[in-house]
Amino acid sequence: MRSSRRKNQSGATIIEFTLSLAFMVPLLIGTYVFGFRLVQAQQIDQIVRDLAHMYSRGVDFTTAGGDGEADALAGQFGLTSTGNAALIFSTIKLANAATCQAYNGTNNCNNLNKAIFTQQVGIGNVTSNASVFGTPVASGTLPGTSGVSGNYSTNVSSTAQANNSWAVANGFLNVVSLTSGQVVYVVEMFDNTPALSVGGITGQPLVYARAIF
Repeated sequence: MRSSRRKNQSGATIIEFTLSLAFMVPLLIGTYVFGFRLVQAQQIDQIVRDLAHMYSRGVDFTTAGGDGEADALAGQFGLTSTGNAALIFSTIKLANAATCQAYNGTNNCNNLNKAIFTQQVGIGNVTSNASVFGTPVASGTLPGTSGVSGNYSTNVSSTAQANNSWAVANGFLNVVSLTSGQVVYVVEMFDNTPALSVGGITGQPLVYARAIF
């Protein structure tokens, strides 16, 4: 009788252990992945703050020198056209009457009082990653920067700033309030982490951060 009870207890223990593994293994995997992503998020947050400070101070990231500065800070994440990461630099301002005057000589135009792009620069894999606020070109794709490999950029014309819907920084005023004519500098960084992805457990394999100066 006692032997039978022990066997039953042993079998129940094995079943309980097996069932607990179904819960513990995903938990351990998720903890590892999210912990690693948290470390990356802290690194990326510091990188975008440093680069946004430089961008606001006038560093030109459309040149090999500026591209080199970005690569020195973030190159370990794979800033290539086919890599896992991308940096997006955007200059954004609030369109005012002067913006409209430059376009049509009046104080009114389609983008009046909207946040608009005046420049955007991308370094790295911009095909897989684009600014959450939009890409200020009609095609939706940043053109390559001449003479700088893996670098993409566009300067938005005064006509587009005043009148084109694709020049509007969608949702930006929900993040930052701007005064008339105010200019801000935004740096976003994306790091895709396909190696840290388990379907149904860890969510989208992406780390994202931005800084606004």
